[in-house]
Amino acid sequence: MQTALQVVATIAIIVVAVGFIALVRGVLGGLGKIVKTSEDASHFLRIAEEELAGTASEVRSAVSDVDRLVLKATETVERIDNVAEIGERLMDGAFVASSVAKTVKSSTATLISVYEGVKQGIRILRGSQETKKGGTSNEQK
Repeated sequence: MQTALQVVATIAIIVVAVGFIALVRGVLGGLGKIVKTSEDASHFLRIAEEELAGTASEVRSAVSDVDRLVLKATETVERIDNVAEIGERLMDGAFVASSVAKTVKSSTATLISVYEGVKQGIRILRGSQETKKGGTSNEQK
């Protein structure tokens, strides 16, 4: 009987040992997968860090370019505003000049009319003086 117990104990020890070996192999296989996944994650993070550093540099450059463009656009808008103000002043000046020209033209026409009237008046006065000197009017001659 003792031999049977030894055989059963030996078989039990062998079964437990095989189970323990299977368990250790499973754990080691899982650890291997964890190590591989950890290496892959580390590699991915290194690549992501490099890419992000390059992208961050490009983003900074792009933001700087946008800042310069906004500054130039603001300067251009200010220049256009100044040109518009000058244009408004010129148009106001042109309106004033046009009004002055119309007034001068009207005054010139009035002065010409007055001059023609004075001239006609002098002719008439001369004609009446000639009538008095000669005793007859020009119509009778």
